[in-house]
Amino acid sequence: MEQPAHEDRSRLPKADAPRRQISLRLTKDEREELEALAKKDGRSRSGMAHRLYMRGLAEIKNEMQKGES
Repeated sequence: MEQPAHEDRSRLPKADAPRRQISLRLTKDEREELEALAKKDGRSRSGMAHRLYMRGLAEIKNEMQKGES
């Protein structure tokens, strides 16, 4: 039995130290939106949440740097 081919998609980078989990409370609508985005992009909910976090983090850091100028 052959396994289906998966498109090459980078996963989270290997961590130097064990990763720690956090809990995140979402409304029903927020969770449904997260699930839809994850499905559309071929990611897990966790992977999509991490991607959104990283993008948001970069944006917030940018805003904070602009405020310091």
